Amino acid sequence: VDSAIGDHIPTAVQTLTAVYENLQSENPEDWSNAVHSCRRLLQDLANAIYPARADIVKTVNGKDKEINLGPDNYINRLIAFLEERSTSERFTEIVGSHIKFMGERLDSVFQATQKGSHTKIISREEADRYVVYTYLITGDILSLLR
Repeated sequence: VDSAIGDHIPTAVQTLTAVYENLQSENPEDWSNAVHSCRRLLQDLANAIYPARADIVKTVNGKDKEINLGPDNYINRLIAFLEERSTSERFTEIVGSHIKFMGERLDSVFQATQKGSHTKIISREEADRYVVYTYLITGDILSLLR
């Protein structure tokens, strides 16, 4: 995963270094910073492998649904990348559900911090979990570029 990240998202190497340093701290603010870096890592990943583009309309369960693929829709772009690249429906379902889960969690943490509750959201254990999940999801997605 490290080499794939280095190849496709070179700036993420510095981001990951900062994440690990933040997790070693005793300061809860640093743990929150680690989580925010995970969100940025997924945004950078989306920008690198599936840049923003015009929205698409997709038929889901017989109904047309507009899928937003703009700059702020990094989760949608990662899922679109998965759906286009993966030859395994099961892989797409599993990794896609993890991406949606992580994206929603990271976005909710980000939105809560905008309201001033930054240090009350994250424990070190929770921050560790976000980092591990982000790393694994990133590896799964980048495996489709081989």
